[in-house]
Amino acid sequence: MSFFAFLEEKITELLFQLFFLSLVAIVLLFYGVDMLFVVLLIILFIGIQMLFWWCLYQKKRRVARQIMDLTDKLEEANYIADVLPKPKEFQNEAYYYALKKACKAMNDEIGRIAEEKQAYQDYVEGFAHEIKIPIGALSLTFDNTKNYTLKKETDKIFQLVEQMLYYARSENTEKDYFVKQLRLDEVIHKVILKFRHLLMERKVGINIHDIENVIYTDEKWLTFILSQIIQNAIKYFDKQENKLTIYSKDNGTNILLVIEDNGCGIKASDLSRVFEKGFTGANRNKANATGMGLYLSKKLCDRLGLYLDIASEEKEYTRLTITFPKGTVHNFSK
Repeated sequence: MSFFAFLEEKITELLFQLFFLSLVAIVLLFYGVDMLFVVLLIILFIGIQMLFWWCLYQKKRRVARQIMDLTDKLEEANYIADVLPKPKEFQNEAYYYALKKACKAMNDEIGRIAEEKQAYQDYVEGFAHEIKIPIGALSLTFDNTKNYTLKKETDKIFQLVEQMLYYARSENTEKDYFVKQLRLDEVIHKVILKFRHLLMERKVGINIHDIENVIYTDEKWLTFILSQIIQNAIKYFDKQENKLTIYSKDNGTNILLVIEDNGCGIKASDLSRVFEKGFTGANRNKANATGMGLYLSKKLCDRLGLYLDIASEEKEYTRLTITFPKGTVHNFSK
């Protein structure tokens, strides 16, 4: 607020003081006081009054700036009423009371929604764990009877349930996160084995090399991320000779894991959006795509302190790179 805008708020008080000053000047002139003395008195009074208002304006401006800075520093702005200094002015005290009531109502509503969300998340996680048992039994049965058609459909159900479970947990990775030393080759071979039937069905040639690096992360979450990436690659193979290449590199400060396929690729216009929730792209088979695999992979990598990058050329290749920081300390800022 400018000083002139501040004066506009004081217009009633200003008019009253001008009226009072005029009345005093008339009385002084009536009793024969020198005109020059009256004019100097008026100028002195106006100067002192303007100086007083200027000081008052600066004080209020400083207090307003402190409140705005305090608000900006709060991680949860809905608690602002609990940290604001209580005002002394009668009208401002009423506004403060209204703000306190509004914040309390909002915090109560946020608490209620958080409880409902947690209850729903617990239900989804419980359901996913329970349903995975009969699905796993069916998959094992079809595997033993060599009924790979039904096994493939059962595995699809299992993967969708697993995706649902990790989506429900994706906001609270820190509660289910255990960093330990992992051999990259062991994790990758476990994921490849998981999709062996689909890879054989699509006649995918696999080239795995230079993956004997050691990384530090959570095995369970990394396995899920790699599963989503490889499953996504299998889904979009479209050539006579499908190829999946996996390798790692050590650049001195990070371990880079590269997963590249020679599938349909991604349009340049779509590349910046592939990590968006539900985005399937213009050149992909939307009947088979959910747009959740890469979205979850990116989200979990961000939350686990890893970096996921993508490069692609339409009808040529798609290459995803996961960057693992060396050491045991990860970034949990996101």
